[in-house]
This record gives sequence, structure tokens and C-alpha cells, in this order.
Amino acid sequence: MTVMTIPSLDASEAFKRWLESRGFVYQLFTDFFGRRPTLSLIAQWSSNWQIVAAAEMLEGGRELKRYLHDQNPHDLLKVCEREAAEYDRLMRGGGVIGLKPREAALLGEAEEFCNVIADVYASAGIVFKKCGDEADDHIAIELEFMAVLHDRMLYNSFSAQSAMEQLRTQESFLKEHLLIWAPEFCERLRSATDSPLYLGLSRMLEEFLPYDLHMLGSWKAALESTAAAM
Repeated sequence: MTVMTIPSLDASEAFKRWLESRGFVYQLFTDFFGRRPTLSLIAQWSSNWQIVAAAEMLEGGRELKRYLHDQNPHDLLKVCEREAAEYDRLMRGGGVIGLKPREAALLGEAEEFCNVIADVYASAGIVFKKCGDEADDHIAIELEFMAVLHDRMLYNSFSAQSAMEQLRTQESFLKEHLLIWAPEFCERLRSATDSPLYLGLSRMLEEFLPYDLHMLGSWKAALESTAAAM
């Protein structure tokens, strides 16, 4: 069992479930927005109780859980093939007009905007080893950035100060990037598909990001208040 390395970042019960779940949620988004759905991927995400518990926090997650769990095992391979084809249509090669899984493209920024995102990653000491041709502002890469920072904050920080820096970086990235463009991406994704998988993911992402920002801000305020009182 993995434990937090920063004992001074004790969390109240109000925050524990969120902290235990958010890493799984960000990794779920990273996997399904960044990879074609496979039998093993769907089996992994539908059978792990921690993942299921994390998804149940959100209505979109509950929709996703119902869809994955209600499949007849004999039909699962066909479901995976159908969803993989839908992934290719939605997330690769501009198959759907107006649906862009990249921040610069959706906001109408120049291609050089990717350098801004790359600088944010570099400032946090993160370099991604990409499997394909994903740009730094791709939705899956930006969500993976949040997943990596979450793990660093809780499990790999060497002091309470460094953990707080990771927290503040996540808060800023949500405000300045993901929450600027991901809601529009989710809306366009829902308009472009009738796939239960991608409908559930889009609703889940749209619900989760503002909730996560709220919880990050609340936890930071609580920690700062505690530190000031010491």
C-alpha cells in the first residue's frame, strides 16, 4: 500500500476521499483520451474497486461504470472494436469538423502555443515520453500532467513546502489551461458522438475539473491556516 511521504499534510475526512480518488480519475482520463480502448484497458478500469469508487463520485463516472459493467462478456470484444473505431474518428486526424483534442487548436492559437505548455511542464521538471505524435497541449497529455503532479505531491515530495508547490502548480494549471478549454471540448465531444464511453467520459471530465479546483483551493486554504496557527 502506498503511503503519503509528507505527514504534515494531514487531511481531514472531508478531503481524504478526494485525495485517494483524484489520481485514479486523472489516470482514467489520460488512458481513454490518449489510447484506443482495448479489451485489457476496459477490463482494468472496470474491475479495480478503487477505480470504481473514484468514478462513483461523479454522475458521468456512474454512467461510465454502468456502461462498462453491463456489457455481456461475449460481446465485449465487439464493444472494444466499436469504441476503438470511435476513438480514431473523434481523437485522431480531424475526423470530426470542429472537434479538436488540443488546447491551441480549440482556442484558435498558433502552433507555437505548444511551447507555452511545454515550458509549464519543464518548469515542473516533467518531460513526457510519448508513444505517438501527441502534442504537448493534447487533452490526454495535459491530464497526465495533473496525474503526475498529484503523485509527486502526495508520495514523492521531500518536504511540506515542496508538496505545497506541487499543489499550487496544479491549481494554476487548472485555472489557466484545462478549465479554459476542456469544457468546450467536452461539449463538442458530446455533440459529435453517441458512444456511451465518450459521452460518459465527457460528462465526467466536465464535472470533475471544477470540483477538483474547488477541493485544491479549499485544502490549500486549510493547510495554510493550520501552518499560520502553529
